[in-house]
Amino acid sequence: MPTTFTGLMLLVVLLLPGLTFVTIRERRGSEHRPTPFRETGAVVFCSVLTELVTLALFAAVRGLMPDLTPDVGRLVREGGSYARDQYVQLGWWAGGLLLFSCALAAAAAAVTGKRPHASVMSAWWVMFDRWFPGEDPIVGCVLEDGSYIEGRQASFNVSSDDSPDRDLVLVEPLKYRAPGATGVQDFPWGAACISARRIVTMFVSYPHPEREAEEEAAQGSAPAAS
Repeated sequence: MPTTFTGLMLLVVLLLPGLTFVTIRERRGSEHRPTPFRETGAVVFCSVLTELVTLALFAAVRGLMPDLTPDVGRLVREGGSYARDQYVQLGWWAGGLLLFSCALAAAAAAVTGKRPHASVMSAWWVMFDRWFPGEDPIVGCVLEDGSYIEGRQASFNVSSDDSPDRDLVLVEPLKYRAPGATGVQDFPWGAACISARRIVTMFVSYPHPEREAEEEAAQGSAPAAS
């Protein structure tokens, strides 16, 4: 571990590509929490790999255009004196190489960031995202007090843990049945937030493209028929 502030900052900068990789992969999928060891290993491995690729490309550019690139040999031999004389060029190249490494890490995350397996995800994620990604199904929930609420799924907690400490947001058209009642009535509100702790059973109705197309065609032909 670095013992000075400069060493700590250098370590953070060198790990930026790995942090970019992990962050983009997390945003492209569900919130799956790996162990600290695996997450640290992914950050370090990706940082080292992308920076090695970047240095290899820099070496190729150095061989083709030596006048436009910093003289690494002089930097190693002369150290601080060369850095003081060429600090502008060194700064621009260091920043550019770091950004290129981060871009490589981002591209790798986009390519390798496949959808996680259902066995490591929550049941909510499987029903709302894996089976019909991009759709907003109709969800009906039977609550622990016997009431029932139904609406279109708008938002849900993407944590991979089936924890009771999460919420489901439904939007109109909302329907509600009070405890002990027999009929479901339209609920004149725009949205509802239901705690997973209160949900006993959940029903999900997915959209049917063929049925929706038929309904739209019927609605479009109704004025013409009249």
